[in-house]
Amino acid sequence: MAALSLRHLVQRNLTNWMLIPSICLILSLGAYAAYEKSHDFEIKNTILTQSLSKHITAHLNDAKVALASLSTSITRYDPFWFHWVLSNFLQAYPHFERLVYLDAKGKILATSPQASELISMENFIDKVSLKPTIISEPTPSPATQNLVVYVGIQLQNGNILIGELSLSSLQKHLENLLPEGEGSLILCDHYGNLISHPDFKRVIIQDNIGNLSILKDFESGSHLTSIYQDDDTYYLGTVSQINQTSWLLLISKPIQEVFLPILSPLLALLTIILCLFFMFAHYLRYRLRESIIKPLAHFTESIELTAQGQYRKPNFEQDSFSELAIIEQEFDEMVKQVNLREQEIKENEERFRQLVENIHEAYWINDIADNRIVYVSPSYEIIWGRPRESLYDDPESFFLAIDVEDRLKVIEAFNSLRSEGRILDEEFRILLPDGKTRWIRAQSFPVYDDEGVRVRIVGVAEDITERKAIQTALVSAKMDAETASQAKTEFLTNMSHELRTPLNGILGMLQLSRRTSLNKEQADYIETAISSSKVLLNVINDILNIAQIEAGRLALHPQLFSIHDVMETIFKFFKHSSESKKISLSMKVESDVPEYLIGDEIRIRQILFNLVGNSVKFTDEGSIHIHAQVLPIQRTQGMIDVLFMISDSGIGIPSEKIAYVFESFTQVDGTYTRRYQGTGLGLGIVRSLVDYMNGSITVDSESGEGTTMYVSLQLALPSHDQKTQVEEEEEEIATTRKLSILVVEDDRVNQIAISRMLEKIGHQATCVGDGKKALATLVQAQFDCIFMDIQMPIMDGIEATKMIRNDKKLADVSTIPIVALTAHAMPEDRENFLRVGMNDYISKPVSFEQLAAALKRLTTHHIDIQ
Repeated sequence: MAALSLRHLVQRNLTNWMLIPSICLILSLGAYAAYEKSHDFEIKNTILTQSLSKHITAHLNDAKVALASLSTSITRYDPFWFHWVLSNFLQAYPHFERLVYLDAKGKILATSPQASELISMENFIDKVSLKPTIISEPTPSPATQNLVVYVGIQLQNGNILIGELSLSSLQKHLENLLPEGEGSLILCDHYGNLISHPDFKRVIIQDNIGNLSILKDFESGSHLTSIYQDDDTYYLGTVSQINQTSWLLLISKPIQEVFLPILSPLLALLTIILCLFFMFAHYLRYRLRESIIKPLAHFTESIELTAQGQYRKPNFEQDSFSELAIIEQEFDEMVKQVNLREQEIKENEERFRQLVENIHEAYWINDIADNRIVYVSPSYEIIWGRPRESLYDDPESFFLAIDVEDRLKVIEAFNSLRSEGRILDEEFRILLPDGKTRWIRAQSFPVYDDEGVRVRIVGVAEDITERKAIQTALVSAKMDAETASQAKTEFLTNMSHELRTPLNGILGMLQLSRRTSLNKEQADYIETAISSSKVLLNVINDILNIAQIEAGRLALHPQLFSIHDVMETIFKFFKHSSESKKISLSMKVESDVPEYLIGDEIRIRQILFNLVGNSVKFTDEGSIHIHAQVLPIQRTQGMIDVLFMISDSGIGIPSEKIAYVFESFTQVDGTYTRRYQGTGLGLGIVRSLVDYMNGSITVDSESGEGTTMYVSLQLALPSHDQKTQVEEEEEEIATTRKLSILVVEDDRVNQIAISRMLEKIGHQATCVGDGKKALATLVQAQFDCIFMDIQMPIMDGIEATKMIRNDKKLADVSTIPIVALTAHAMPEDRENFLRVGMNDYISKPVSFEQLAAALKRLTTHHIDIQ
C-alpha cells in the first residue's frame, strides 16, 4: 500500500473532517426542511380534502334531495303536465342536464329536454332504490354529449325517475372551492374513472388514473399523502374518500413547486462552503510546502545519510516549525539506541551460535522457497554420522538416511508441515554409514514473516536410542508383571476350586453328623469342626477377593434389597459371639433409611461383616454399636448417601498405623506373639469394595480407646414398580412338596453329602458321576430339578446343560430347572453359568440353608418344576 504525501494527507483530513461533515450537515438540514415541508403539506391537504369532501357531499346531497322532492310531486302521468314539471325542475337545478321518466320495465315515458337518440336505461334499473342513488360511472349524455353521472330513484308507483348530473358544472363548482396556489384537484371513482380534473379533456375522454401508485396504496376510511408519478411528472399529493360515496378526492402539487423554495438557499449555502473550502485548502497547501514539506525534505536527506553511515544534522531555515527540532532530537536519541541494539543483536547471535553448536541435539533451519538448508549445527555429524556439507548440498539426504519402514511416515509429516504449517513431532530410526540403527526424535515448526506467510522451517533432532531401550525394557517388565499377576490369579482361582471341593465334603458330612444323635461332647466337637471349616472358607474367600481386586475383575451386581434385613442378619450373626465375650452389642437404623435400596447386597453385607467382625475380635470388654442413617446431602438425582457407623471400645489403632491396617496381609499386632488371629485381609478388602462402590471410609481411633469406622455408600432409590414387585414376591409361598432331584457330581464324598442333605430337607436325590450319565438318566426317569457340578470327567456341566437345552432328543426335559453347584466362585462364573442356560448358582461348600434357599428361589420365581 503506497504511503500518502503530507499534502494529500492534509487534504484528505480536511475533506473527511471539514468538507464532508459540512455537506452532510447541509443535506441533513435540507432533509429536515423537506420533511417539515411535506408534513405541513400533508396537514394542510388533509384539512383541505376534508373540507372539499364536505362540499362535494353537500353538492351531491342537494341533487339527491331535489330529485327525491321531484319524485314525490309526480302523482300522475300527463305528458303535457309532466313535460312542464321537468322543465321547471331543470331551470331550478341547472347542475342537472336532463331528466328521464321510465316505467318499471325500463321503457322511457318522458324526457326533458327531449332527444331523438336515447340510451338504453335497462342497465340502470337494478341499481335504483327508493332513495336517490348514483347508479352509473361517468358517461356521455346521449342528448348533450356532455359527461354526466346518473342519479336515480324509484317512485311509489314502481316507475323510475333518473337525472343526468352534469360533471362540467361539478368541475366549475370544485374550481371555485379550491384556493388559488394550493395545487390541482382530481375527483374519480374507486376504479380510477375521472369525474373531475384540471384538464377537463381527460374527463371527457374518460382517462383512467387507477394505475397511480397513490390510489393503489390507498385504504378506505383514511387519508394518504405520498409521492406519485403521472405523465413523467412527480407529484406530492393527498387522497381521501368522499363520505357516503365511493369517490376519491386527490389534491396534489408537482414536487418542484413544493420543495423548490427550500432548495434554492441550501444550494447557495453549499456553493459558498465549497468555494471557501477550496480557497482555504489552496492557502494551506502553500503554507505546508513552505513550513513543513521543505524542512522535512532536508530532514529526510539527513536520514538517508544516516542509513549510509554518514549522519549529520540538517540546516533548517528560520520558517521551519519548532516540532521538527524535537523530532531531530528524538532522532539523535533513536540513532544511539539503534547502535546499542545492533551491538546487542551481534552479542545475542554469538551466544545463540555458541549454544546451538555445543548442544547435543542437532539444530537446523530450512528455507521453504527453494528447499535449501540455511544452517545445521555440528551435532548433526555426531548423530547422523555424516558431514554437514552433505546436507547443505542435498537436503533430501536427510530422508534417505531414515529407515525404509519409517521413511514414508516422516516424509508425509514434513509435507504437512510445509503445506499446512502443522507442527511435527516424530520418532523414527536412521541408518548410520556403518549399518547400525539409531532412534531419533525430531521436532519441527514453521516460521512466519510479518504478513503471516511461512518462510522457514526450524527443527531440533535428538538421539533417543538409549531412552527407547529403557522403554522397551519397561514394557517387557510390565508384560512380565501382568503375566505373573495373571498366573497368580489363575493359581488362586484353581486353588480355591481344589480347596472348596473337599471342603464341601467336610462341611456336608459335619452338618449331616450334627443332625444325628450326639452326646454333648460329640456335638461340641462337631460344632468346633464346622466353625473351623467356616473360618477356612472365609480365608479362601478373602484370598479370592484380593485376587479379583488386583486383577481388576471384581464386578458389582446392583439389585433391590432391604438394608434393614442386612443389618438384622449381621446383628444376629454376631450376637452369640459377643455374648460369649460378655460384650454389649446394639444396633440402630434411623427412620430416614428407606426399607428398600438398590445396590450390591452381597458386597455391602461383606463390608459390614468384616467391620463388625473386627470389632468383635478386637474388643474384650465394653460395647459395640452398629448405626445406619441417611446423610443430608444428595449428590445425584435418585441417589442417597447412607452412612454406616461401627463403634467399639476395643484395643484401638495407633494413629501412625491407621493407613497401614488397610494394606493386605497386615495387622496392628504383627509380632509372632500376637493375640489376635487372622490373615489381615479384611480391611484391605473393605477399602477396595468401598472404592469400587464410589464410597468412602474414615477411621476415628486411638490406641486403647476404641475405634469408630465410618463408611459412606451411594445407593440408588427404587422405583414404585420395583418396590411393588418385591412386596408381591415376599407374599408368595414356596412349594413344600417332596421333589425328585438329580445330583450330577463326580466326587463320591460330595455325592453322599449333597444327597443326604437334600434327603434331610425332605426331598429325594439320585446321584450320577458325569454329564453323559446325567443325559442318559434324564431319558430313563423323571426329575423335578438338577444340581449340576461344572468340572467333571467325560462331559462337564456346561456341555451337559447345553445338550439338555438344545438337543431334540431331550426336548421333553429342555425346560427342567438346573442349579450350578460348583467350586468355581469368581463373580463372572455365575454370569457364565446363567448365560449357558442354568437357572441358579451355588458355590461350594454348600449348607442346608443354601440348598433350601435355592429350591425356594426356583419356586418363587415361577420356574416350572415338573
